[in-house]
Amino acid sequence: MISSADKNKDKDKDQEDEVFDLDGRLSAVSPAAAGTGAGAATPLRILMATEYLPPFVSGIANRCKNLVKGYREHGHSVTVFGPPGSDCDVPVVSIVNPFYDQQRMFLLPPFWLMLQLLNPFHEVQYDIAHIVGPLAAPFLFVLPLLRLRGVKIYVSYHVYLEFYKQKYFNELLGMFLEGLFIVLYFIPLVYFADVVGIPSKTADSCVFKYSKRIHYMRSGLDTAVFKPKPEHHFPAEDDYLHPSAPPAPLPIPSSLKPFETDPHPSTPMTRRQTSLVHKLHTQTKTKTAAPVLVYVGRLAVEKNVEFLIRAMEHPCLSTAKLVIVGDGPARASLEQTAREVAGSQGVYSAPPDTPHIDVSNGTVKSHSGARVLFAGMVHNEQIISTYYANADVFVSASASETFGFTVAEAMACGTPSVMVRSGAFRSVYRMIDGWMFEDMDMEDYVGRVGRVVSDGILARRVARRVAVRQFGVMGAVKDLLKTYEMCVNGVFWEEEGLKKGGSATAAAAAALASSGTANNNLSPSHTAVDKKLN
Repeated sequence: MISSADKNKDKDKDQEDEVFDLDGRLSAVSPAAAGTGAGAATPLRILMATEYLPPFVSGIANRCKNLVKGYREHGHSVTVFGPPGSDCDVPVVSIVNPFYDQQRMFLLPPFWLMLQLLNPFHEVQYDIAHIVGPLAAPFLFVLPLLRLRGVKIYVSYHVYLEFYKQKYFNELLGMFLEGLFIVLYFIPLVYFADVVGIPSKTADSCVFKYSKRIHYMRSGLDTAVFKPKPEHHFPAEDDYLHPSAPPAPLPIPSSLKPFETDPHPSTPMTRRQTSLVHKLHTQTKTKTAAPVLVYVGRLAVEKNVEFLIRAMEHPCLSTAKLVIVGDGPARASLEQTAREVAGSQGVYSAPPDTPHIDVSNGTVKSHSGARVLFAGMVHNEQIISTYYANADVFVSASASETFGFTVAEAMACGTPSVMVRSGAFRSVYRMIDGWMFEDMDMEDYVGRVGRVVSDGILARRVARRVAVRQFGVMGAVKDLLKTYEMCVNGVFWEEEGLKKGGSATAAAAAALASSGTANNNLSPSHTAVDKKLN
């Protein structure tokens, strides 16, 4: 079911828009999908090979950690191969990732595992292997041996490398490196895979072209860790964890209602935007504290954090604070940009290798006038949750995401998220399309922030409800276990989230990209690509 209009065609549209209800206005998640069942009828023996694990910080690492925890809670055996120093069972020889020194990458395959698989007298210890990509490249030598011994293979692919190609390389060099990547890595990776999983419909074209079957993965967010602070926590929103008793519908926040003119305005601002932004400006000066905006993630060119800093020059954000949590290769240049925008006294940067100082409320004693605060790398999820929960709005201008895990984390903490209408955000978070701005459109961005802040506690309740209902870890665990079971049994069927790959999918994806449009009335599990395939 997609819309309440499908059930009540005679109902007046204005009346429909009076409530925000995921069951009515968006695709419903069945109680079976949202429940806590194990998914697979018998315990599975799972091998997971991933370079993304805590304490290394990334959305993929959080997803892997939550999935492993969920599998084990449901009685399945999981053996995790990962970099030394990570939360793994079997360390694999690794080196520092040359593109990001906070991440490790495998250098050599686990030779003892290869010897076991080559020994016909040694019992195979796994039913299915889950390889987390991109990279885990040395496992390319393990995959044919796993296949030879009858182990099924699931490959998940989490990064939109075509975007990185455009950001970091010129056209000719980018095409050359992409060709090498596809021939030497990607084709061998997916050749042995029964299913290739992707977090959203935003993925490299090679995924659609060469994969035999494509699975659209669900998120794996721990909504018990990422939760609002007490004064913003309404227990009724957590009733979605128990599908038998869902909470009553909420009113629709003004920020999620269409604009008076065009639903996706760009510069110049509409009269309604101008009024709302002015309201934000006057409120922050006279009635309320300065709004705190927070960004959590890697500091790199493709994340477009510079846009968020430049936006602090806007008159309507003159009293706002921007807290930046994370580290990366672009930090030094971003700090310089912040000093250009806010002045040297308006920037605080946490010293490296010192005890963490909490700046989640946008203030620090040593820099009372700071408007842009760099908190540095934070590994503890509880502390990160505090940063989300204490902010008024989470912001992201990155168009390179394949899911945008930090958006879901922020919303689970009851913090509404303003993000760019591009990439995975556009499809994964379509239920909050009104909180999205057009890429690089500063006036639109400021307008969305103003609308969300003006909605106050209602926007926070909607954010929490969306996160709990759509992105909870138990739904993701059940979904993947069901897919694993399909692989192990060798019985596949066409359903939501599992589609045939190959040329038909590639052609459909290309057709959708060339049209430049997306059907926003479809559920997260059905896009125009899926429609063309069916």
